[in-house]
Amino acid sequence: MAALESPEGNTCIGLSEEDKSLLKRMIRSGGKESDAETMMDEILSEQLRLSRLRMKGSDTYKMLDILRYMIDSIDQYTERDSELTAYRHFAKLLDCLFRDTNLKLLDGEMACIALKEEMIATHSLYPSEEDSALSTCSVRKIDAIMATDVKKDCVELSSNEWKRSNVSSLIALKQQSKNLRSNMSILNQLERKFDIKTKKILAVDFFG
Repeated sequence: MAALESPEGNTCIGLSEEDKSLLKRMIRSGGKESDAETMMDEILSEQLRLSRLRMKGSDTYKMLDILRYMIDSIDQYTERDSELTAYRHFAKLLDCLFRDTNLKLLDGEMACIALKEEMIATHSLYPSEEDSALSTCSVRKIDAIMATDVKKDCVELSSNEWKRSNVSSLIALKQQSKNLRSNMSILNQLERKFDIKTKKILAVDFFG
């Protein structure tokens, strides 16, 4: 958890300069027509080189995995895709990104524990006759929760939502509001329960 508490000295944000140069080279290899087969040849060739160097766990290899998947599946996207289909494509990229790390993606309409605990605490302070807070907190589901394990605890790091590209503005605003509340609860829990001093978390609210 040290990296969360003091990210300046423990984490590298984004791609290295070498990886940025390699990514540009891979994309330019397709020429003006962005020939997918030529780009795939270059990507596979570079991945083979990295594999021989026993670097399949490197960020460079992961980056190429993500690029390869994007090229392979670019023709499969349509505006008619369901929310689940949109999520499934994006989750594949996250699986590549977080491979061999202690980060995990909890999906399948999970309940946000931080939000649930906060609602129960609020309800105990301001009880209502209808007990609506307790009943509601059990059904507020999240598309995907980024989490990690610390000892025996599952620590939630962010709440993430996916919506179809043609979803109505009313539904989009409602889900964005829910996602903001969930992430605020996670941020509060990180400080209150796990003593992690941070004022920022990275989350996704995705359309399409």
